[in-house]
Amino acid sequence: MNIGPFFKTAQKFVIDNSPGILTGFGVAGAVTAAVLTGRAAFRVGLDASTQYHEEILENNNHDEELLSNQHLVKTYWKEFIPGAAVLVGTVVCIVGATTVSSGRTAAITAAFKLSEELAEGYKKKVVDTIGAQKEEKIRAELVKDRVERAGGIGDVIIVGSEVMFEDALTGRLFKSEMTKVEKAVNEINNQINNFYCASLSDFYQKIGLSGTPFADEMGWNSDQLLEPKYTAAIVDDKPVISIAFRTAPIRGYDRCM
Repeated sequence: MNIGPFFKTAQKFVIDNSPGILTGFGVAGAVTAAVLTGRAAFRVGLDASTQYHEEILENNNHDEELLSNQHLVKTYWKEFIPGAAVLVGTVVCIVGATTVSSGRTAAITAAFKLSEELAEGYKKKVVDTIGAQKEEKIRAELVKDRVERAGGIGDVIIVGSEVMFEDALTGRLFKSEMTKVEKAVNEINNQINNFYCASLSDFYQKIGLSGTPFADEMGWNSDQLLEPKYTAAIVDDKPVISIAFRTAPIRGYDRCM
């Protein structure tokens, strides 16, 4: 029986899930260290108290030295070695999990930044090659395709100056007015100017969409304000305005102050 593939699969699983595995060991280690230390302290207290009372009964002597911290440390320090060893292992696991997670986050952020730069360079080259009007038409066709794949607009009733908007990042549709969306953009930028940062979820909530776990982690800070990019399209004979971002939201926006 060839067990080589099994070990390779197991090794890959451990490497891919190392932060979670190390965190699990860290939690288990913390509990184990607490139990071992508590048990050792109980045994030491019980033993020391017994010796103290035996000394009193045998010699009628109140020897406070038996209960002094120095005497307890010299006599019972070995009792705490297992708990201390487990605690050291726990710290190593937690530090290891944090190091691995930080390294992977940095790698993902760098890859995302690189892909963003490549995409921006590609879009600029497209505009230079085919012209801004044709590039705008292509973006409008892409918006139409996305909305139609998502089920289209159907019989949605548009009232007054409302139009249908699409969030390009999540593909969600919502009814609003351009003035309200621009007001939300201004409020987010005002928040950034006054409080140094704002999340993507903050913007979503201001335009009538719910936040998401992903949007909670992404946002803008004082290095770059929110700058939307609008693309208009016609879907089901109704206008749709797609909202994208010239300044892409970044992860860790609130730690760049």
